[in-house]
Amino acid sequence: MKLLIRDYLGSLRERDELDAILPDLLSELGFHVYSRPQRGTSQLGVDIAAVGKDDDGEKKVFLFSVKQGDLTRQDWDGTPQALRSSLDEILDAYIPHRIPARYKGLKVVICLAFGGDVNEQVREKLTGFIARNTTARVTFDEWNGDKIAGMILKGILREKILPKPLRSSFQKAVAMVDEPEVSYEHFSRFAGDLCQAGTMSGKARVRAARQLNICLWILFVWARSAGNIESPYRSSELALLTSWELLRPTLGSNGREIKALSIVVRQMIELHLTISMEFIESRVLPYAKIRHGISMATGSRSSLDVNLALFEVLGRIGLAGLWLHWIGERSDEAHQGKIRSSVVQLTQTGLELIRNNPALFLPIADRQGTNIALFLQLWLASEVDATGVTSWLEEMAYRLNFSIHTRSRYTSSFTDYRDLAEHPRDRSDEYFKEAMAGSTIVPLLAAWLHALGATEAVEALSRLAQKELKHCTLQLWLPDASSEENLYVGNSSHGRALCGLPLNKGGHQLIATIAEACSTDSGLQGLSPIKSGFWPVVMVACHHHQLPIPPGFWISSLMEPESELETD
Repeated sequence: MKLLIRDYLGSLRERDELDAILPDLLSELGFHVYSRPQRGTSQLGVDIAAVGKDDDGEKKVFLFSVKQGDLTRQDWDGTPQALRSSLDEILDAYIPHRIPARYKGLKVVICLAFGGDVNEQVREKLTGFIARNTTARVTFDEWNGDKIAGMILKGILREKILPKPLRSSFQKAVAMVDEPEVSYEHFSRFAGDLCQAGTMSGKARVRAARQLNICLWILFVWARSAGNIESPYRSSELALLTSWELLRPTLGSNGREIKALSIVVRQMIELHLTISMEFIESRVLPYAKIRHGISMATGSRSSLDVNLALFEVLGRIGLAGLWLHWIGERSDEAHQGKIRSSVVQLTQTGLELIRNNPALFLPIADRQGTNIALFLQLWLASEVDATGVTSWLEEMAYRLNFSIHTRSRYTSSFTDYRDLAEHPRDRSDEYFKEAMAGSTIVPLLAAWLHALGATEAVEALSRLAQKELKHCTLQLWLPDASSEENLYVGNSSHGRALCGLPLNKGGHQLIATIAEACSTDSGLQGLSPIKSGFWPVVMVACHHHQLPIPPGFWISSLMEPESELETD
């Protein structure tokens, strides 16, 4: 286990990775962390500052300067960002002027933290620097990968807290990163057991959340080195939802646990977004502008595999963009412009993906409506021109109409892979009624197309509903009172269906019906992420558990053109 963590630490990058896990480690070991890594401010060489007891039992100030990997000659004294420059800033500026007044009387330990080891050609220079600058008050300590790995095992992953069955599941998840399904199953079992262990007490909740965070980091870095981050992506969604499940019972309290858990949840959001952007930047952006580029990159000859993979990619783009939008809402003006630019870029990437991969013009399974809704929600947030989205949804409506009339590969309500692979088994009316027993795609398309002014496409769907889909339950999904207990970790079925949608009367009546149902429904507003402002957590849960996105997220935006028309 120590070797696994040691290799993981050596692969961590300095910014937002190694310095992201050290504060949690220090807190778990009993330190009080009073300064965490920040962007845009001068930190005078100090990445992390904490107060705690040294090995001799004396309370001291610990100042950490963090570097990635092995400490090489270039990292030591080759650039303004090198370790020696940071140490000089600590000695000359931070210790005399930046240490809080209440800690002025304490001795100071300057910690050189890096994930690897010190290279031999640097060792003598480092030893000489430490000898010249050690005083009665200021000493130095080397936190290399071996020491940090040992402290992780001692602290966050100590054996009595991470028993053998949990260690076994986690190690199997890491070992099988090249087999994402298998790796995810092991991580899922690990996360479930960890969540169960965290219900014992408030302190146990905090420890379980921190353990989950550090283990997800290890899985991600290991998988990144192996060149396959599919398992970390799915595991990051599950870890975020599990962390929210641990935080949820503490909401509304003022104890230390909720503060610590809130920090871990935010770190989990950042890690999930880091993994998402790694996936998009390395696997999507290089091929999105190439005709059939992503379709070929799936590596499968099966049209079903291509269809499922492409809509999944589109949903991940939408979810990542919505998290960025959420972060932008909470950022200062200096960062909002940059974040908004990233949101627009992701939206345009999704539109390029659609234009260059015709498989995205019609989903094979009704559950893929979740991915469609996620991207549409991102498009709303980005305020990009509607032309691309409108033409996409129109083409989808026409293809759905054609495929149903010809009984070819129309969107079915099946969820099993084997059923989808054999779809359509035959062209009989009996099979058709079974395959399209219900649909969330049709009302979703009709509502958005009506709001976008695509009258002909809406009329085509309306005629389709009256002639071919009389048997089909046109429906949308709404959370109910039981969803708060079951949505995040997916224990059981929950929520309710909004049925009887009047598509045969046109889009106006459809939107009015959905809006009325959402206005009288308290299920969505009763969810803890909505109450606390972390609304993308609900979308992560819907994406992960393959639930439709509740219409309460988008119906008000579709009502705005209607309101303006009525006013005119």
